[in-house]
Amino acid sequence: MSTQQMTALSFEPLQPEHYSRLKPFFGGQNLPLSAYSLASLVAWSQCIFDTFFAVGDGALLIAERRMDVPQIKHLLLPVAPSGLKPPEWLRDCAVSAGYREYHFIPHTYLESFGVPAVERFFTITEEPEYEDYVYRVSDLAGLLGRDYAKKRNLVRQFEREYLEPGRVEVRAITPENAADCLTCLEGWRASRQGKDWTDVLECERQAIVKALRNFRGCELEGIAVAIDSTVRGFGIGSRLTADTWVLNFEKASDQVKGLYQFLDRECARRLFPGAVYLNKESDMGDMGLAKAKQSYVPAFRVKSFILELRQAGGTASGI
Repeated sequence: MSTQQMTALSFEPLQPEHYSRLKPFFGGQNLPLSAYSLASLVAWSQCIFDTFFAVGDGALLIAERRMDVPQIKHLLLPVAPSGLKPPEWLRDCAVSAGYREYHFIPHTYLESFGVPAVERFFTITEEPEYEDYVYRVSDLAGLLGRDYAKKRNLVRQFEREYLEPGRVEVRAITPENAADCLTCLEGWRASRQGKDWTDVLECERQAIVKALRNFRGCELEGIAVAIDSTVRGFGIGSRLTADTWVLNFEKASDQVKGLYQFLDRECARRLFPGAVYLNKESDMGDMGLAKAKQSYVPAFRVKSFILELRQAGGTASGI
């Protein structure tokens, strides 16, 4: 892409109706961080960050800008059917678009081009709070071995109390029954407000609402667990790469012992066709969330980095 072409890039706000138009860029993408799930990008747009996109040189460019502080903004790696763009291309693109940083750079990008090549143009900073946890689907579906003994016990307690008496129904989420999940979501919020409800949780709630309202259009898959005909938990996922899905959202009542563990196992058993791995996203620096994710024994974790331009250049036109 020439400098002139880059300067002419026109960014527009990402909306759910853009999903089908942008899907071809993600068909063969192999970036392993959950940030590169198109369904997730759509759901989280206009939530803390406004999300924008532009197309140029056969690549999709994603930009995020803080809604409360617009000066805080960054790009994601371009997504292109032709593969990864080299560091020099990233530099030229950032300068022309008026950006200084790329966020959510998986370690696989650094391995592909080599750290010295990247450091010619950027400083590299690790962001450990956005390191994704990745699991084998077979491990989560089976819960076998000593590492999962506590999970199996909790699932068994739930099955004795609710499943065996016939009080449980596991349903596939559809646009027609998505409202039941919204009701469950509002109950989850009500149980936390006034205690530990945060801006991040409110943002997540809004993202879930957008996902449920655009469930089919964003090619999401999910299940809901109903107890006595009332949905008490649900999980929603989307495809990330050829062998990996992302569990974008998972909510369950903490007032029902073993429900979360049962839901998690059923998601692994019923969703993610053909997947070898399940990405459960990052812990965002939350120690409680980190402990919960570690308890499921990830197969590996995907490190995330920030690339910052070594020197300023161009005009800050951008968006």
